[in-house]
Amino acid sequence: MPRTRSLNSRLLEFATLAIGGCLLLATSPVIAADPVAEAGICAECHTDQVGTLIQTGGHAATLDCESCHTDRRPGQVGNGHRAIPRCSDCHSETGHPPRNAPRGRRAEIRNCSRCHDVHGSTNLKLVQTSLRTRGRLVPILFDSEAGAAPGGFTNPDAPGTGLCEVCHRKTSFYRSNGSGEPHFTATCTDCHDHELGFQPVVSDQNCPLCHEAEGTRFTLPSGHSEEFTCSGCHAQVSPEPGPGHRSITPCATCHETVASHAPGGTPFPCARCHEPHGTPNLSLVRAALETVQGPIVPIRFDNLTGRADGSFASLSDPGSGICEVCHTTTQFYRADGSGPNGHFTLSCLPCHRHSDGFAPQ
Repeated sequence: MPRTRSLNSRLLEFATLAIGGCLLLATSPVIAADPVAEAGICAECHTDQVGTLIQTGGHAATLDCESCHTDRRPGQVGNGHRAIPRCSDCHSETGHPPRNAPRGRRAEIRNCSRCHDVHGSTNLKLVQTSLRTRGRLVPILFDSEAGAAPGGFTNPDAPGTGLCEVCHRKTSFYRSNGSGEPHFTATCTDCHDHELGFQPVVSDQNCPLCHEAEGTRFTLPSGHSEEFTCSGCHAQVSPEPGPGHRSITPCATCHETVASHAPGGTPFPCARCHEPHGTPNLSLVRAALETVQGPIVPIRFDNLTGRADGSFASLSDPGSGICEVCHTTTQFYRADGSGPNGHFTLSCLPCHRHSDGFAPQ
């Protein structure tokens, strides 16, 4: 009769397992990391693999042996009686360092199994507990997806021993000898995509890792952040991150060119007054402006009422409103707080339109 005892019924039988030629003596019941699938009769011959499965929970709690290894010779055992699937049957895979995908099932499996133990591992992501590099086995602890932490991708307590580090000799960062330039400490896979062989990949999600100030400003409410992602304005020029890898879209691509509002008619660039990534102010007005006199002054602009605090001209602090800070020769609302009274106190925009360079109409 076929043997149908469950894996759990064999726990005591396999409490003493021959793994890798060494006798592992169990001094306490073996507890799986997750509920393990049935091994059934496979446990009779494949003690190493079943032992790993018992110890770690296996490839996945929802898979049993037959989920991956289909029966090629029903009722028979021996070499080749079960199929060995391609890793790419379920996973997208690329070599690391990146290169063409290995040809053939065996080459593909060797490629993946250099770093992963398909039957289970005490590490995350089925990462091997030791990796072979330059002819020697190096123990690996990978129980955290932190970029720089003991048990993470790199180990700041023992530089050169983290998962990403142990093989690196020519990289700019995180080398196996513990050297390398300073680099980001966030999760490595935020930028290095496993499916692309850990090549650096730029996306809307990881732009703030390099462009932290712009990313923080982009979280503020504005027409730009509500309608666009980073790539909506910055098209890719080069897939590799670095200076110039994204284009900078001219403002005139979306906005009409406006008349100049500057001394002598010399046009100001839009970014002189506006921060395209976002500000606490209305209309993307910068939180600090470089005035024509030279000093940089803070700006609060959160209402359009005219002469009021936080508007075009300040009521309590004359000379500090957005329209005032640059004015030195105007008749009204000068930067020094002077100027005759009696000018309109309503919004400036009905008479001084942005599209006309704020010239009176």
